[in-house]
Amino acid sequence: METYRTHFVMWTLLGLAAVFISASALSGVKGIVKQKVLLHCPCVNRNVRKKVIWQLEEHTTVLSHDGSDNHTTMGKGYENRVSLFLNEEKDNCSLLLSGITVADNGTYKCFFTANAFVYEKVILHVAASYSVCMDLVSDQALVCSRGGEGSGVYQCKASGGYPEGQIHWELEGHPLVNPSRRDVTHLDYFTGLYSLTSNLTIELSEGEKLQCVVENTALASNLTSNSSCNQKPMSMESSGHYKVEVAALVAVSLIGMFIVGVLLVFLLTRFCRHERSTKQRDTERQESGVTRSFNVYEDDSA
Repeated sequence: METYRTHFVMWTLLGLAAVFISASALSGVKGIVKQKVLLHCPCVNRNVRKKVIWQLEEHTTVLSHDGSDNHTTMGKGYENRVSLFLNEEKDNCSLLLSGITVADNGTYKCFFTANAFVYEKVILHVAASYSVCMDLVSDQALVCSRGGEGSGVYQCKASGGYPEGQIHWELEGHPLVNPSRRDVTHLDYFTGLYSLTSNLTIELSEGEKLQCVVENTALASNLTSNSSCNQKPMSMESSGHYKVEVAALVAVSLIGMFIVGVLLVFLLTRFCRHERSTKQRDTERQESGVTRSFNVYEDDSA
């Protein structure tokens, strides 16, 4: 009976440990787009002359390190983005991944040889935070076609996030139930990031506060709109006008300086010519006077 209880306790503890390990493996690590993440792989008692291979899913080679010649080969798309810790610690095969993209999301395996060919598994959950803004739609025709007098169409935009999030509308801090809304989701196939748009038709009383909230489950966070979508474009437009005005001012200044320079050169040239002419006339007059004096002297002598 005692033996049965001992076995029961032992198997229970092993089961709980297995569940804990599985849960830890499934939770994985989180990586934020454009940042860095460390994928852990302890490789104690590793055969240093054998290969160490990092692989994404089943077929994508991230990195391969040949222990026999101490040469590391990086997979396509991972050049200058990954590095191993082997040069610092021979029992640490962890991988540092930089410049994270949505394409890096998935299950990684770290293969190495100890007493046998084994691997460690790491799940990378990639996430990106949304940029959120909200505005009252200014198209009066759109407002009139969707609501009665005093109603308006509010637009919430969330861009550059991952994975696909959800937009919620709140009035005075409380969720709106069955609101009149139209939602659009756009996926950028180049970056893998999502952009969300929600148009809400609602009639607000004076002083009521309307907000849109973007839910990102991967980051376990909700972002609330606290800025206008037109602020950034207006700022850029103002900046553009300012640059144009500065460029125009510089151009006018340069043209003015060029004209002034040409006039100065012209005036200096005229002045120099006038001086030379004056000197030449004075010289000629002096020479003429000397000649007449000489002729008079000759006549008197005769």
